[in-house]
Amino acid sequence: MLPILQLGPFALPTYPLGLLIAGWIALAVGARAAARRGLDGDHIYNAGLYGLLAGLIAGRLGHVIAFWPAYRTQPLEIVGLNTAAFLLWPAVAGGLIVAGWYVYRRRLPVATVLDAAATGSLAGLVIADLAALLGGQMPGAPAAVPWAISTWGVARHPVQLYEALAGLITLAAVWSAVTRDSRPGTAAWLALLGYGLSRWLLEPFRAESAAIAGGLRLAQVLGLAAALMALWRLRRTRLALRKAPSA
Repeated sequence: MLPILQLGPFALPTYPLGLLIAGWIALAVGARAAARRGLDGDHIYNAGLYGLLAGLIAGRLGHVIAFWPAYRTQPLEIVGLNTAAFLLWPAVAGGLIVAGWYVYRRRLPVATVLDAAATGSLAGLVIADLAALLGGQMPGAPAAVPWAISTWGVARHPVQLYEALAGLITLAAVWSAVTRDSRPGTAAWLALLGYGLSRWLLEPFRAESAAIAGGLRLAQVLGLAAALMALWRLRRTRLALRKAPSA
């Protein structure tokens, strides 16, 4: 674990730094995937950067609205640099809306954009998982396995590493779909399948996870649902391709 990277007089927190690197890699890989599909990679950079900016603003505004009584007495904190003052789901919604609007306005092929975005997102998630491992974020459950790592004084499953390895395997399959002549959208469904399966299988190794009725972990339920939906869609695509020559 390396929560702080010391560079001379500068102390840089590894997790936020890793997230910045993850975002850059996601855009670069997504742009390259788009180019392999015949789409100008600049569109991925533009949609991604606009979506990222909108997501940051929406996430901060969501936090301000949710905790308005505190901000009302300290209004300057609205534009403060506290990275913890941020809500994830408003950020995701805001980013997706703005990126989707860019795709719509430019009349870009949606399936191709999704293939590129899914490929880049997987690459970014791998880096983000490694950054979380170094920064001690989202730790695993306590464990007595030989490969357990010490996080905040407790031996735990390196769940971030598990997820990074699963992401790499999924990324390899998705990149193969991008580079061969597969139907547009196939790579995106493969990415959803791999990511959903990884959440379903690996969530129990996480120390903390939102639970629903019966003690089920929400991420597991959503991951399994996503994987089943992707599997169904991929099967339909395969059946359609088999019938195509005789049509």
